[in-house]
Amino acid sequence: MALITCPSCAAQTSDTAGTCTHCGNPVRAVAPIRQLSGKLALIGVVVIAVAVIGTALGTWWGPAALLPGIALFMMAKFL
Repeated sequence: MALITCPSCAAQTSDTAGTCTHCGNPVRAVAPIRQLSGKLALIGVVVIAVAVIGTALGTWWGPAALLPGIALFMMAKFL
């Protein structure tokens, strides 16, 4: 157990606590999937997986779906 500084009141609080013991603000980081970049990365990975499966099956849309999937994934990494 370590002490971290609350970004709101600058008090020292436990890193295992979900909120600051002094002011009540949340001190834990937001899960990546809850942020926009996490959602874009997930959508990008799903689109890439579907495109690879479509390409392996010989469909016309498989290779065409690779570029949007890669673009979504890369956009998520830069946000």
